[in-house]
Amino acid sequence: MTFTKGAQDALLQWANTFALDKKAETMDDFHDGVLLSQILVDLDTSYDPSEVQTEDKRWLANKKNLQSVYKGLTRLILRECPGLSRQARIADFRAIASSPDAQGICKLLALLFAVAMLGSNNERYVTRITRDITDGAALSQLQRITVEMKTDMEEALAAAGTDDAHDVAVEARDPDLALEEENASLMAQLDKKKKNLADMETRLAHLQESYDDLKDEAARVTSELEDVRSMHSGAGDQVIRNLEMKIREQDELIATQEGQLEDMRIAKERLQTEMAALKTRAARGDVLQDEVNELRYRAEELGRKANMVERYKQKLEASSKMQSELDNLRYEKEEMQRDLLEYEKVLKRNRALELANDKYAEKMQDYEVQLIELDNKRKEEYNEMIALREHLESLSAQRKADEMFIGELQEQISTGGHGAGNKSPSSPGGAGFNLDEELENAKDVAPNLSLEISRLKAENQLLRSSMGSGSENSRLRRELEEERAQRNRLQKNFNDIHEKHTVAEAQVQSLLRDMTDEKYVEKMDALFPAGGNVAMLTQEFFTARAYTELVAQQKKSELELKQHIELATELRNRIADRDRELLSVKTDLSAVEKDSIEALEELKATDKLISGSLHEELEALRTDHKNATTDVQEAQKALTKALLEKDELRKDLDTVKEQGAGQDSSKYLEKIQQLRDRLKERNEQLEKAERDRHDLTRKLKASTDGGAALAQKTQSDQIIKNLQRENALIATAWYDLTSRLQSNHVVLQRRNDVPRSWLNKQRQMVNGTAKPCFFQA
Repeated sequence: MTFTKGAQDALLQWANTFALDKKAETMDDFHDGVLLSQILVDLDTSYDPSEVQTEDKRWLANKKNLQSVYKGLTRLILRECPGLSRQARIADFRAIASSPDAQGICKLLALLFAVAMLGSNNERYVTRITRDITDGAALSQLQRITVEMKTDMEEALAAAGTDDAHDVAVEARDPDLALEEENASLMAQLDKKKKNLADMETRLAHLQESYDDLKDEAARVTSELEDVRSMHSGAGDQVIRNLEMKIREQDELIATQEGQLEDMRIAKERLQTEMAALKTRAARGDVLQDEVNELRYRAEELGRKANMVERYKQKLEASSKMQSELDNLRYEKEEMQRDLLEYEKVLKRNRALELANDKYAEKMQDYEVQLIELDNKRKEEYNEMIALREHLESLSAQRKADEMFIGELQEQISTGGHGAGNKSPSSPGGAGFNLDEELENAKDVAPNLSLEISRLKAENQLLRSSMGSGSENSRLRRELEEERAQRNRLQKNFNDIHEKHTVAEAQVQSLLRDMTDEKYVEKMDALFPAGGNVAMLTQEFFTARAYTELVAQQKKSELELKQHIELATELRNRIADRDRELLSVKTDLSAVEKDSIEALEELKATDKLISGSLHEELEALRTDHKNATTDVQEAQKALTKALLEKDELRKDLDTVKEQGAGQDSSKYLEKIQQLRDRLKERNEQLEKAERDRHDLTRKLKASTDGGAALAQKTQSDQIIKNLQRENALIATAWYDLTSRLQSNHVVLQRRNDVPRSWLNKQRQMVNGTAKPCFFQA
């Protein structure tokens, strides 16, 4: 088992929960075995710590301390947790005692921790862990170690049937005796080798002494021989030969002894080499024996794991449903992790969008201030509208006076006979008493008010009868509110356009105010002092060009404003979508931690919020679509009206070009222009009155009190009819003047039932009761 840095820190924190002489900071503090013995004393009261040397810090003393701890731990495991004996055997305490490191100390601490957690007195140590250790990572590491040790115990118990005999033999063998036996064997081998070495050294010393004696004897004999030769001076040849032979024999003996000495030296070196090789082989044999034991244990572990895998395969095949659920849970876990990452990304983007939203909120505050100003302007325009209505009433009074004057002129015409109708329009008398004077002095025929009043009463009665219908009333109120909102929006658009137009005109006038005609002349004289044919650019040219440039800049600004508005709308939609996604993710995360019923209720509430938000966006989009449709319709109406006016103006221009250059042509053209201006003004008044009538009609349908609304509607209809009659009269007079310009006279033949005056005939045509008449040119 390999221990990570987190596992090492967790075991270190667990060791510090005991009553130690000093708190351990690193794994190096356990190398002397003192702290481990104190932990073992707390776990096993029968352990005798007197063998531990606390004062001696040498390597041999530390090794003995670790061996003592290992012996006590082995006895405790056999007594409390026999299933951990295999883990104790493979801990390789010899290597740990010889060269302790972090992994070896962690193995001993893991065994101590497993005995504490899985032993008979585990409640005490569990309580201590939960009280003294607050680090969640350390607790999870300790839990993992406990689970692994417990799994090893279960596997050891499951495989107990296969290696009971081996376990019994190993457990029956005392570790102290095994250690003493192995030490005795090694000591015996060492003593044997030492004895052999001592014998060889003794034999070498004896040989060396014999060699020294022989050398001394040879020197003595040589001296004696020289003495004898000096004494006999060649007389004793035989003696000399004998002595030489003896010397040769002694030399041979010396050579033989020297050879034996060399052989002994070689034998000694060989024995020393063999002894070193045997020591190396003995050490290697120990290592190999440990490796063999470890490999045997690994083989046993692999066999047990293979059996366990086979059993797990059978269990997995029998529990496929559980496996599928486990896969689903894993997939959901991965999905939630990905969702969590997306949620973090969404949070970051949401923060950025919140900053942008704050900026847009500031802009919206400015827009609200501008809206208040625009509302004030709208109120001012409304006051102006009221003033225009009063002006319209004054014009109506003036019109009545004109009608009285027209009636008087009509009586004069009727008393003057038919001769006035045959006068030439170019004559002075005809010019003083003609159709335009009839128009100015004609009296209006009183409308058939009784029929209108009865019709409006019937309509009012129908509205009152339908007031009980709640759905109809609500529909009418909704229509009224929609029309009001539409009117306010159109009024706001008109105010904006009018304001922009006014600002543009003011800018143009401010640009061209200082540039007078004198300055133009001075500049042109300075540029062209010699004169010549030069095309002069007037102030109108510069005005038109400046106005064109301002219009282009205004269009560009409007386009940029539209783009910014679209961007703001898109950002708001994105923020709303992200808020909904964020709400959904938060709900999913909270639902995971809650019960199924609470999670379901929370999911339902979240779905309602999201659906409500989407419904609000849908209503806003529908309102925008309705506004856009209304704008398109208004634009189409304006385009159609502009085309019709253009066509009428083209016809008028063609008519003016085709008419002759008579003496009174300029006078008729002025009258036509006056009639055209009056026609345009009446058309504007008619459109305005039509809009007012539409608003009043809506108010009449929504009102519960029908009397006041009926009177107001009657008055509005009367004003509209009068305006329509005046418009028809002006149009007819304009066409009549045009025909007079072309034919110079008109002969009108009437039947007996046709009204006598031309103005009464026109009134009957407007009222729809006119009878056919014939014109002849």
